[in-house]
Amino acid sequence: MKKWTFLAAVLVCFSASNTSAQRAVRLRNQIWGHLLVTTIDQATGRKVDARCYLTDASGHGWTPSGAITYVKPPESDFIDAGSFEIELPPGTYTLRIERGTEYRPYLRQLTIKGGEILREKAELSRWFNMNARGWYSGDLHNHRNWREMPEILLSEDLNLAPTITNWVFISRTISLQPPANMSAIRRVDATHVYSIYDSEIERNGEGPGAIDLLGLQKPIEFYGYGLAPPNTTFTTQTHKQGGYVDAEKITWRDGAALVALHQVDSIGLVYNSFSPYGVELGGGTISQNKAVYSTPGGRMYWAMDVYYRLLNCGFKLAVSAGTASGVKPSPLGYNRVYVYLPGTFSYNGWFHALKAGHSFATNGPMLFLTVNGHEPGDTVQFFTDARNTTRLVRVYSEVYSLGPIARLEILWKGRIVKQVIAPPDVHKLSADITIPINHTGWFVARAFEKPTETVHFAHTSPVYVRVGDDPGIVPEDAKYMMRLMQQEVTFYQNLAGFRTIADQQAIIATFKRAQVIYARLAMSKTK
Repeated sequence: MKKWTFLAAVLVCFSASNTSAQRAVRLRNQIWGHLLVTTIDQATGRKVDARCYLTDASGHGWTPSGAITYVKPPESDFIDAGSFEIELPPGTYTLRIERGTEYRPYLRQLTIKGGEILREKAELSRWFNMNARGWYSGDLHNHRNWREMPEILLSEDLNLAPTITNWVFISRTISLQPPANMSAIRRVDATHVYSIYDSEIERNGEGPGAIDLLGLQKPIEFYGYGLAPPNTTFTTQTHKQGGYVDAEKITWRDGAALVALHQVDSIGLVYNSFSPYGVELGGGTISQNKAVYSTPGGRMYWAMDVYYRLLNCGFKLAVSAGTASGVKPSPLGYNRVYVYLPGTFSYNGWFHALKAGHSFATNGPMLFLTVNGHEPGDTVQFFTDARNTTRLVRVYSEVYSLGPIARLEILWKGRIVKQVIAPPDVHKLSADITIPINHTGWFVARAFEKPTETVHFAHTSPVYVRVGDDPGIVPEDAKYMMRLMQQEVTFYQNLAGFRTIADQQAIIATFKRAQVIYARLAMSKTK
């Protein structure tokens, strides 16, 4: 509740200061100018929705009357539905227009003169077209107003976004739900869709962590408090509805337990700690056993390394992404997951493809990976023979980026097997490797732009390689997870604050069940 109260206060204060500043200028009896902006797609010549920033020489933001706005300092933007107009006092202004990840930003310095009309035609050009390749974007952590979602999706060139209208924070429910008789899935047009009854259960600190419950046909009622009941109560209800569970960070207390219990459909690797304005170092409660995890430039490795251990335990897990726009200072879709869907685009079809692992997560680069021609989510199958023949596989990855690329890496079972360092000012890079394989495992690719005030990177879901009946388990990683489960069991055994012994036993039982699974996996024999 505190987050929402703080957010509301910020919005009110900003709005009040913005209005006061504009009125103060009015009192000077100046003759104002008039700005008319039309935003078009350069390739089609048609008007398009976009996200805009208009600031004067002092850095003060200006917003047209009636526009959809988002204010979460330092983020302050408004939606341009193809065109907008605004009266402005004479002076110099900066106009920046963006349209998601695949368009180049439009940036202009404008001079407004009193009594004059300035017409600006903003042509937005694509640097990449993912839909044309069969890839469709989504943001799985969305706190924006459900009524504004059609315009937001179009302005961000974002194909899909569940909308969290039921947010449980610790033990309080913040509900912005639409009427119960509405259709849960709302289509804007053939390639833009959103849902409106989605939930987030966020009980951090001493609680189990945060999960996003998506694709719900009706709201899930929360009962309990910060420590009870276990998140499995709500993940089970979600799956019964045909919905999906996204672990928005895998570094919460119960993330690995939920994976072991098959309660998670996707895992956020490009998550809400990454914004246009920097990297937050909070978010997650499991052990940070490497110093690099606590640095802005190395924060992403924390979740990656946990993810790799889970993959080495034999779980097939898709990567996802989300911004928490509506709470965090990021536009919706700043972090996004792309899903390969070569057929007809649909909400459920997109989620089925995501769960199958046909995805990559990014806040900038466009990243592709094949193993013997197979895409992420696929399995390359080899059969054993009497000679235990070593197989050669070709792994190819390429990355495209609007910002300069730093490096591209291919990993086998969590270890870098190929790294390509980019020359200065390179925006396309590839890596090609032929590698011998004699046991089961997985490949992923990851790419990084050169660091700026924040971090831009991308990560694919795995391409799996199966050799005979070898399970491919790495016992050391399964044992690590066993110890992690025991740490949580001990933590909750010693924790005061449970209302009943039954509540305490329920969450302890969740970790013990997962511990048994990891113990069994640790006994698996890799050939």
